[in-house]
Amino acid sequence: MGDTPTADRGEHRRDNLHGALAMLGAIALFIVNDAMIKMASEGLPAAQTIGVRGVFATAWVVLAVTAAGLWRQAHHALDPRTLGRAALDVGSTFTYLIALFHIPLALAVAIGQTAPLMILVLSVAFLRELVPWRRWVAVVVGFAAVLLVVRPGSDGFGGWALLSLVATLFSAVRDIYTRVVPARVPSLIITLATAAAVTVTGVALTAWGGWVPMAGAQWGLLFGASVFLAGGYHLMIVAMRHGEVSFVGGFRYASLPAAALMGWVVWGQLPEGPAIFGMAVIVGAGLYLFRSGRKA
Repeated sequence: MGDTPTADRGEHRRDNLHGALAMLGAIALFIVNDAMIKMASEGLPAAQTIGVRGVFATAWVVLAVTAAGLWRQAHHALDPRTLGRAALDVGSTFTYLIALFHIPLALAVAIGQTAPLMILVLSVAFLRELVPWRRWVAVVVGFAAVLLVVRPGSDGFGGWALLSLVATLFSAVRDIYTRVVPARVPSLIITLATAAAVTVTGVALTAWGGWVPMAGAQWGLLFGASVFLAGGYHLMIVAMRHGEVSFVGGFRYASLPAAALMGWVVWGQLPEGPAIFGMAVIVGAGLYLFRSGRKA
């Protein structure tokens, strides 16, 4: 009996390690997905790019739902609350990817790291959560650092960077709204509703705006992006189901150096000094919120 606490601590550490590795794997797959769809988007309308990848991604989700035997619960995808979350995800996906097509990958990813700051503000506004003043300081500092990253009007990226910030707001609202979706709705069904909504929107806008012929390489890139996207979602679920969220969640910030490395290797782009400093401050503010949330 005396060995039980030690065994529990060892299992706890293994779970945290498992979750951290899964999170790092998910981040790597998401960054590759972003890079592939960014490369495929050159010369193509944004809606067509998103719609084609969406068709592939939805197919993967359908296969996953079938393998899990969840078709009897597929009707939950039409629940108004599930559809509401899917609509927010459509807004997040389109605004993020349209911005990504016009700005460096590292910049888009850095702005996305403000999501925890926005979620804290939204949790106070909509969930009436009480937040200590130190966490508010971290939020203010984090948002101030966004100005160093976005730098409105600089190098023509200001407007697109602000659109990326809007995408992050959509994402934060979506995450808060997820609490409204009944717990009985399986995660895969929520994912199916989201993938289908993004695909239908992309296909509809493509039908309205007109189809642009695609090269074989673009088809391959979008198919590959859908594979990496599906793998990333799977590893993200694994990460969140192993270890402490406050510990595993901190590894999300590995996406910043990963995106900077990918941007340098593929496009020869590196963030400038002020942007790097702003990214570091955003990461610091986010990690503080994780740590203080864990203590609370």
